[in-house]
Amino acid sequence: MEKKHVLPKDEPRAGDCVFFDASNSNGWWFTLGMAQRQNDIINLFCIVKVPGLGTFVNEELPSSSNVKALKDGEEYKTESGFRIRCLEPMRKWHVSFEGSLVPGQYCQPNTKISGSDPELDFSVNKIPAHYDLIWESRGEYFDFDSECSPEAIGRSIAMEPWSKELFEKMKSTHQTHYEQFGTLTGKFRIGEYQTPENVQMISMRDHTITKYRNWSQLRRYIMIIYHLDDGTCIHTSLISMPETAFSHLQFGYVLTPDLKKIPVDHIDLHLADIGENKTFPKSFSYSFRAGNLKYDVQVKVIDTIKFKMGLDLQCYVEENMCEFKANGILGHGFAEAEYRIEPY
Repeated sequence: MEKKHVLPKDEPRAGDCVFFDASNSNGWWFTLGMAQRQNDIINLFCIVKVPGLGTFVNEELPSSSNVKALKDGEEYKTESGFRIRCLEPMRKWHVSFEGSLVPGQYCQPNTKISGSDPELDFSVNKIPAHYDLIWESRGEYFDFDSECSPEAIGRSIAMEPWSKELFEKMKSTHQTHYEQFGTLTGKFRIGEYQTPENVQMISMRDHTITKYRNWSQLRRYIMIIYHLDDGTCIHTSLISMPETAFSHLQFGYVLTPDLKKIPVDHIDLHLADIGENKTFPKSFSYSFRAGNLKYDVQVKVIDTIKFKMGLDLQCYVEENMCEFKANGILGHGFAEAEYRIEPY
């Protein structure tokens, strides 16, 4: 699994997708997604928030997340300078960039209309940037095929009207997906700013291999991924994709400080009650249960970058960089919210 995959030529929606997010208590947030698609396209987004300096994105993101890929059998690579490579399966990855970033405020997509937005003239505002990072694992990976809570998945399936067509859709749209927490360490240079020493962040990375990924069929989701100061790492997600299978799927897991993986059994939060009008709150609370553990969580959004996503650019993502408090313990991470533009 831990390699770059060759996409089947007869599957136009196939994808080989790698993703990293990371943050720390010093005010750093970082996220990078690279999804290899057919016809030498990569769905790309990169966001870097540097304390005291600002938030920056890849130069293509204000107009489109579809960028030109460079052919390579081992690396995920774009013409604009992004590179990701597995160095040691389930243990170590290399993440690097040499190119230009732009200030995050240029990401102002027209969320009423699908498709790319007009390209802006960044000739004055392009900022030369570089980073060279090593991701190293902390604990074992979580396999969504075999480790999700039967209670959570069973409840999600029970909400749907059962039919042969439903289960055929679930089978045909299956994807291999696994996640792993770790540390992301390295140096950054943005314009004249250079980190004097290595920056270290707690990070989650995931890998998805699928014959079918269609962002246009995701009505909306909230993916909440964060780490606490005591070493706990948490993922809780809510997804609505009624044309595919689920109108309200929930899942997640906890990685405890002693590296035990515990699937999330129930999330006391419904999509209809948070941001359904496409205005995501700047703060919210929720609770969830994982085995014998019960968490009450407060979330505060610190910064947000919004951009269109998918081959058809028929939806948009709000990448919310957040501070958390779970059972009184502080934490940092992301609450990623997605909305389909039309039909909603």
